[in-house]
Amino acid sequence: MKHLIPIPALALIALPAMAQEPCGDMPAETEPIAAARLIIEYNHTDGDIGVHGYGDDDGWNALCILDPTGALVLHIDPQAQLGELGLGSFFFESREPPEEVWDYAALSAAFPEGDYLIRATLYDGTGREGVARFTTLVPQPPVITAPALSEDEEDAPVMPVADLQVTWEPVTTSLDERTPEITGYELIVTDDEHEDPHGFSQPELDVHLGPDATSFTVPATFLRPGTLYEIEVLALERSGNQTIALGFFVTEN
Repeated sequence: MKHLIPIPALALIALPAMAQEPCGDMPAETEPIAAARLIIEYNHTDGDIGVHGYGDDDGWNALCILDPTGALVLHIDPQAQLGELGLGSFFFESREPPEEVWDYAALSAAFPEGDYLIRATLYDGTGREGVARFTTLVPQPPVITAPALSEDEEDAPVMPVADLQVTWEPVTTSLDERTPEITGYELIVTDDEHEDPHGFSQPELDVHLGPDATSFTVPATFLRPGTLYEIEVLALERSGNQTIALGFFVTEN
């Protein structure tokens, strides 16, 4: 499950000289883009890591992202009626191969820290520009101390349908031994058995908590008998980077 984070500050910067088509023909005069994000999400339990990006403005029909060296890393160019209508926002997740073939060190080497330039052209021909500030400072995973969960759905422990207190240890270090600035924690409890192939009705309790939080009580009214649930605790860092720890439990019939 993937999650969005607070928007880093934006700043206008010049287009690198090496940037060519398809970004070179975008408007020379621009205004700041409404939102730009580029972050790392590390799922410690599943053993995968990837890059997520988000952009937002009012009806753009072309968008490019360039890394700090000026290399084009993403070009979005909607066509036909979608291009004429324009897009209001976008969100992407990179592929997240298993950790044994693509790990934190590989990602850090492939994606340099720094300002990633985002340029967009709106449906009316006006331009937008900004930067997503990207860092490889990724928090260590939260350690969930209660309840006792299983990382395997098949071995999920059985719990009563009652108020459920979830607790975790505070995160104080990053994957590369730097000191993170934890801005908060996110707790997500999901009904893992609910099916809605064409909609978004899956029951989910999602709460953001402050940086000093180490517990939250899930109300019994959210839970239903005989159901598999997933609990995720995310450590959220000032950069937007986030790390997930998760586990499963089953409620009694």
